[in-house]
Amino acid sequence: MPKVSDDYIAERKAYILKCASEVLIEKPLFQVTMRDIIKKTGFSQGAIYRYYANIDEIFIALINNIPIYYDLDQEVNTLLKADIPNEEMLSSLLLAIGRYLEELLLSVGGKLCSELLVYSSCDEQKRENVLPQLIFKQNLEQVQDKIIHYFLTGVQEGVIQLTVPVEQLNRFIAVTVDGILGHIAFSNLKKEQLVNEIRELFQTLALSAKSFFK
Repeated sequence: MPKVSDDYIAERKAYILKCASEVLIEKPLFQVTMRDIIKKTGFSQGAIYRYYANIDEIFIALINNIPIYYDLDQEVNTLLKADIPNEEMLSSLLLAIGRYLEELLLSVGGKLCSELLVYSSCDEQKRENVLPQLIFKQNLEQVQDKIIHYFLTGVQEGVIQLTVPVEQLNRFIAVTVDGILGHIAFSNLKKEQLVNEIRELFQTLALSAKSFFK
């Protein structure tokens, strides 16, 4: 069999992702099968498996290719260096996460990120194999780690006084963000309505953050 070029492989993989995205317009992610994607591409089963070993690899590649122009990490780094009161700091950091999710939701196929997150969370093997490969999930976890490190250091140095342990604050932020992602995944609202709702949820969350400080 003649060796194919890298450009040819890239074109075939891009076409598969394009077809997968079309299937995902027709039905929710958790109902999509590899057979659906194979049928849409017109490829044989053997041909498509040369490029993607399973449907999870297709979902991961499709979602990781979604462009996100809001640099959450840079925004968080800027806030953490700012000279502002700690309760305002936490509120601003939470709002930054909210803006990131808004940007994600407004992107092409952004709702798929939440759908895959929820779908994978219900399966232990998928949690281990899929979630660590999702760039948007990595971004969220990295900034959450930075936020908790900042407040943990402040508590240890005595410059920040919280009404709850830092570990509890960490769980609260992680569970709340995951809950909002779940809400995005299962919501039937139009994209613009859902964006407004996500913004309101994070504004409420930012206001509640003041209760964590003495």
